[in-house]
Amino acid sequence: MPMKTKYTLFRRNGIDYSQDTATGQQKSLRTRDEAEALELIHACNEAHRQPVLNLQLARA
Repeated sequence: MPMKTKYTLFRRNGIDYSQDTATGQQKSLRTRDEAEALELIHACNEAHRQPVLNLQLARA
């Protein structure tokens, strides 16, 4: 069974937003480009899934 993503993408008035599925907190992604918004959401979800790996990449 696939893991549920922490952040989801939605659009309001042409601006893309992310929503935290656990808390319901919404945050603007400051973009109107859907492809860029999908990349940002994917990066946020990956950071949530693998925090130790991201820390090691930052140190390198």
